[in-house]
Amino acid sequence: MQTLIIYASKTGTTAKCANQINRELKDSKMVNILNYNENISKYDLIIIGSPIRMGLIDKKIKKFLLNNMETLKSKKVAYFICCGFIENWKRYYEQNIPKDLLDKALIYDTFGGEMNIQKQKGFDKFITKVVSKNIDKNKEIKLLYENIDRFIKMIDY
Repeated sequence: MQTLIIYASKTGTTAKCANQINRELKDSKMVNILNYNENISKYDLIIIGSPIRMGLIDKKIKKFLLNNMETLKSKKVAYFICCGFIENWKRYYEQNIPKDLLDKALIYDTFGGEMNIQKQKGFDKFITKVVSKNIDKNKEIKLLYENIDRFIKMIDY
């Protein structure tokens, strides 16, 4: 089964997750949305990953979804997001991905996130500092490797 993993990543967290999926799957190709020029119709499975910033998926991923909506409806598709506020992950999907795409998805999940201020730039760095001050100090923002493993098992059949 030919698989395309298309992702957006600002600080490397989503890329790290996409890499882990890519390593586990046979016949998969990983493409950063910034370098996207693929014909998705030749793939059997399409995996789409995006970070969440201020409740929104990456703009280029959103545009990709809208531009390829009809093709995606006819394909096996799985989605993952990386976010620090995992308690909101279902709402992020509902607000960002058209319902008819989500309804047809093999799986959609969150892989958690990382909050590394050193990797941030400009306004994102400022927002990350503000947000990190308001986070409960007992709340750990981390990648959920068990979710990644479950995701891979669900799509690698």
